[in-house]
Amino acid sequence: MISPSAQPQVSSVESAEKNPRAIDTWINNISELHRQKPPPSVHYAKNMPDIDVLMEEWPSEIEELLSKINLPSADLDCDLKDYVDIICNILDIPTQQNRIHSLHLLFTLYSEFKNSQHFQKLNQPENNENIENQNG
Repeated sequence: MISPSAQPQVSSVESAEKNPRAIDTWINNISELHRQKPPPSVHYAKNMPDIDVLMEEWPSEIEELLSKINLPSADLDCDLKDYVDIICNILDIPTQQNRIHSLHLLFTLYSEFKNSQHFQKLNQPENNENIENQNG
């Protein structure tokens, strides 16, 4: 990480329309500041599982069961706290009195799966056709 004194300076650009080089420098400085910024972190009140552990492949028996049953939908007749508990427990995310940390981990897990190259490949139309041809 670059020391604060070595960080690029970011200021406004006077007469920007007449100074494209200054605009390019300004954009580069902003980009560099964003690259140097540490990633956001959350300090959970209690130990939570590592995101990599939650992303591990489930045993084949569980995968097979999930293909045969429907997970609880949002139409389930329960209050929000109970629904959060159900979904988090299915995914091995601990819940406590305050569910904010559990929800944060749930949405982090969702984001990781959504951005995973493996799952992006599965969602491509050509792969879906291949899967349907194998199953049909």
